[in-house]
Amino acid sequence: MTAFEPAERELLAQVSEMFDETDPVPEFVLEAARATFGWRTIDAELAELTSDSLLEGAAVRAARIPRLLTFTADAATLVVEVAEHLRGGPIGRRLLGQILSPRPAEVEVRHSGGTMSVTADEFGRFRAEAVPPGPISLACRFGGAMKPQLVTSWVTI
Repeated sequence: MTAFEPAERELLAQVSEMFDETDPVPEFVLEAARATFGWRTIDAELAELTSDSLLEGAAVRAARIPRLLTFTADAATLVVEVAEHLRGGPIGRRLLGQILSPRPAEVEVRHSGGTMSVTADEFGRFRAEAVPPGPISLACRFGGAMKPQLVTSWVTI
């Protein structure tokens, strides 16, 4: 990639601003670009939500019962406990998870505010703190792979 001089960067910024004002990118093109971005994990196996303790109508009454989610695919099963993040800082959720068919992995927690990456140990255990409430999906890369091999469906926490 070619490095630009400061004057060239300024000229490119002015040209970009001119196009933004005179011929902005149509919203449908931006939406299509965002949708296409999701296809980057098309080769990953989808792990569907097969169990959610919130939907099973817990018989026990308690103020802060952790929620248990189970995602199942041929490659592995992910079990994730979702609890309120009680330590100081922003309001969020704590995820404690385990990959059944235990193995180390890089787990990417995708949420509305972006992503965070955590590492699963050799037993498949991982932890993510201060995950913003809202929709999440997990993407797992096993054995140092560059792309995720397993992606969960989206669920709101």
